[in-house]
Amino acid sequence: MKFYNRERELNYLKTYVQLEPNSILFVYGPKSSGKTTVILRVIEELSKRDDLIFFYYDLREYATPTKEEFLKIFFEKGDKKYLLNKLEINLGVFKFGVEENINFNNLSLNDVFTKMKESIKEVIKDGKKPILIIDELQKLKNIYFNGGKSLLNELFNLFIHLTKVRHLCHVICLTSDTLFIEEIYRNSTLKNASEYYLIDWLEKKTIKEILKEEGFNEDEINYCLNYLSLPYEISQLINNKKLGLSVKETIKQWINIEKDGLMFLIANMPDELDENKIYEILNKFRDKIKVEDYEIIKRELIKEFKFLVENEILFYDVVNGIIKPTSIIEWHAINEIIERA
Repeated sequence: MKFYNRERELNYLKTYVQLEPNSILFVYGPKSSGKTTVILRVIEELSKRDDLIFFYYDLREYATPTKEEFLKIFFEKGDKKYLLNKLEINLGVFKFGVEENINFNNLSLNDVFTKMKESIKEVIKDGKKPILIIDELQKLKNIYFNGGKSLLNELFNLFIHLTKVRHLCHVICLTSDTLFIEEIYRNSTLKNASEYYLIDWLEKKTIKEILKEEGFNEDEINYCLNYLSLPYEISQLINNKKLGLSVKETIKQWINIEKDGLMFLIANMPDELDENKIYEILNKFRDKIKVEDYEIIKRELIKEFKFLVENEILFYDVVNGIIKPTSIIEWHAINEIIERA
């Protein structure tokens, strides 16, 4: 699918990376809302310039890495302090450079951070601005170095040093794990050292423009506006129409898939969770698509709430205090289940 109307998000991020680094930026949003697509477009447009160097790591490409795998993902052996990522030549992004004869097994965490800082300072020495982007950062949560030091916690300290303290390098972290964002948001270490940017559902006017451009008629568009919210849904809908499926057939299929998946999830949830509490939470969305967080985040519902967020049924926007289904399709599926319960 073509890159449609994310101008506001593009302009924000393109402007942000050209300002002086002063904080860590966390880009978050519902699954499949287009976070990676937007950041890749930013890189594509700005990496053509001679004064910006992007270090980009998409951790969704990898199984949850071990310590050794983390080092191989983030570093490239060669004769320079920063080198083109051989797996992303077309994108033109870089990896931190280390000497050919280095033994990853003997690196301490301080060694790792020293190597990162050396690469960043070399970029600056070459008269360029370094920008570090990590997609799905939460996948580093369970990596520990010497003496049981948490890689992620120590990385946050390094990121604060690079941004807020020394203003050397932009650090942008992307995630759709909203419980991870909650941890970060309430982390005292990151207070006054981080910013948050939401990439959310597509606006109805944008969806309408896309479908009109793709040749959908007025009735189809008006029907779709009650159900669509995510870029990939539009892409699939366009393809399905070319394959001869009607708009209503496609959307009905999607709702049934989400409904069956949610019913299966509830039927097989851990014994310590209460099914009645699951339905109590879901009932909050009977008449509205989003609720204030205080309506659900209560001691007696917290385990069930986290279960629904972890399984991407609900999206928790801790920054704005809002909880909603991960998509409008999911909302319709929830309401069908509620009506049958």
